[in-house]
Parts: sequence; C-alpha cells; structure tokens
Amino acid sequence: MKIFISAAEASSDAHGAELLKALRAELPADETLDAFGIGGPKLQAAGLRAIADARDLLSMGFVEVLGRLPRILKILGIVSQELKRNRPDVAVVIDYPEFHLRLAKTLSHLKIPAIYYIPPKLWVWRKQRLKLLKDLFTRVLCIFPFEVEFYQREGLAVKYVGNPLLDELALDSPREAARQSLGLRSNDPVLAILPGSRPSELAQHLQLMIDAANLTALKLKKSGVLEPPRVLQVLLPLPETADLDEVRSQIDSDASETEGSGIALIDLRLSRGDSAQCLKAADAALVKSGTSTLEAALLGCPHAVIYRTNRLTAWLYRRVVRYRGPVGLVNLILKNDLDAPVRVAREILLEDVTPENLACEAVRLLTDQAVRTVMASKFHQIREQLSPAGIESPSAAAARELMEVVRCSTH
Repeated sequence: MKIFISAAEASSDAHGAELLKALRAELPADETLDAFGIGGPKLQAAGLRAIADARDLLSMGFVEVLGRLPRILKILGIVSQELKRNRPDVAVVIDYPEFHLRLAKTLSHLKIPAIYYIPPKLWVWRKQRLKLLKDLFTRVLCIFPFEVEFYQREGLAVKYVGNPLLDELALDSPREAARQSLGLRSNDPVLAILPGSRPSELAQHLQLMIDAANLTALKLKKSGVLEPPRVLQVLLPLPETADLDEVRSQIDSDASETEGSGIALIDLRLSRGDSAQCLKAADAALVKSGTSTLEAALLGCPHAVIYRTNRLTAWLYRRVVRYRGPVGLVNLILKNDLDAPVRVAREILLEDVTPENLACEAVRLLTDQAVRTVMASKFHQIREQLSPAGIESPSAAAARELMEVVRCSTH
C-alpha cells in the first residue's frame, strides 16, 4: 500500500505519526506500507519518507501566508512532480487549509483519492470553501463531535473518528510524577506559558507572555501568596521544530527580574518537545489558541486562551470575518450554541492581549479555588465527549477509514 501524507504543524505532525503507526498495525501481515510526503520530526521518525520538511510551510494568518507564498508554491511544485512519478493509493492531508486546499486541486487533477483529516474550521468563517471540500475530497474525518452535523448538512462524506490527543497523551499519569521528572520544587507555584509553534506566533506571544509571568509573580508577591524564598516556576515548552538558541535570543536578558528590582521572582525553564509533561505539572497555563488548549484541558490544567496577531489580520478578522462565537477548543466543545456559548476558559484576544490582562487572569487561575474546581469538572466532561462508544483509538479509527477508501477506489 502506498500513501501520501501531508502535515505541516507540530500538532499535525504528531497526529500524522500516530495515524501512520495505526495504519501499519491495521495492515495484513503480508502487505507493506510505503509512506511519503510532507512532515516534521515525529512523522519522519514514524517512517515517513519526507519530500519536503513541514517547517518550511509554517505561517499564520492572512499576511503571514502571503509572505511565504513563493516557498509554498515551490513546495507544491515539488510535491506535484513526485505524485505524478510515484502515484499513491490514497492521500491524507492534515489541517492547514492554506496549503492543503491548493494541494488538493493537484490530487484531484491526478485522480488520487484524498482524505481531509482534521478539516478547516469552516463553521467559523470562509464557508465558501465548503464546495471545495465537497469537490476535492473523498472523505472528511472530524476530530470534534460538533463538526459532524455541520458537514453532513452541507452534503460532505464525513465521519467522526475521535480526537487523536486521546492516543498521544498520558492522560492518567500522576501530576506529581510530572513535577518530579521536571525537577520542580513542590512548594512553589508553577505557571506554563505556551506561545505557539510557528515563528510568527512566537514573535507575537513570546516576550509578552514572559512579561506577563513576571507581572504575575509581582502580583502574587504583593498579595502575600509568594513569600520569599518562594518563586513562580515558569515553564516554557517549545515544539521540537523550534530553535532554542534563537528563542533564547528573543528573551530579554532581564526577563526573570521584576521591574528593575534585581530580585528574581520567577524561575524560567525553557524546554523543547515536552509540552504535555509541562501542562500536566503546571498549576495553571497561558496558552496560544489552538490544539494546545485542548491538550491543557485533557491534562487537567486550568488555562486561558490567548491569541494576538498583526493589526491588518486583526482588522480583517473583526471587519470581514465578524465571528462572535468562542475560539478556544474547550469552549467550542462545551458550547450550547453559537449565540449562547459556555465560556469555561477565558479568551483574551487581539488588542486585549496585554501583560496586565494576562497576569490578572494567571493570578485568578492560580489562586481562585472555585474557578479551578469548575474547570476540573468541565475538563472531565470534555474527555467523555471526545471518547465516543466504540472508538477505542481515534488514530486506529482514522486508519480504518483510510483503508476503506483505498478498497473502494480499487474496485
């Protein structure tokens, strides 16, 4: 069996790796698997023969995509030539519609069956893309239960397979074990900050979140919560694709000091590839909107959803998109409807993303036990919603759908 897989972002890379492992487990013993395409470190470690590296595609928002358009078009050309030369039985694209909808046109032209695994959030905006999905993809595999009705109503061949994070995360591992493995002090509070995986996300969020962590520590000290010698332990886990030296260079030399006092109130710990362990260990987190917010919920970490972008993208979002519903995955999963959403995790977005606002919310999450209790209950509810009866492994369910498409296309 020959399969083409394309995954660009850190979370998609992990989902693709689990899918590839599950597919190998599903194949008959006498059948081999040839997997090639676009992926990052995890997909390549799982056996993907990469014809392009996912890290070359990363971008965010309207403006950032335009900046990488020449590189995107070049990769599309390379992929197109390889697909013609080495035709797969099926193609799977994961998330990242800015690239994959362009790629799908090539797949359709070559008459290669295509599956969209983790489709774009068309129920938020750009619903005109629905016709593209219907015309270009044989099947759409959703990972959130609320998506299915929307896509079915539009006439797409859609299937809910469960959320792959349930395969990827050690959900029941003890919190203390995570803290010990990270070498954290048991009596000091722990705040995780996750600024995102794309270069543009780091540029928007990194220093701002560090400033917020310093301000959080100062507020905790002034309120008497953080008495010396206690400090706020701040975890900054980055994806495996990140350049640690480059990130360190972006962090101000006085990032761990408070307002020129020279007294360190935070212990900043930079790491790579261990976001789940950090979220498991943390008392609270500030998380860039995206997959990591759901990761935080499944691991039981109280958090706020953060998203800031450049002024032009923000203006377009407000004036053109005009979406007023929740953006955080936790809130989307738990919402009753778009007009009366349940906001469990506070969403701090666009121009509201300031160190002061982030710090105030971090203090609330770290100190308000009532808020923490409500969040714990809702997070448990989310885990149950994402674990439908009959789906023991989301990645295995997705692999079986993929194999069915191959069987149907060969008969």
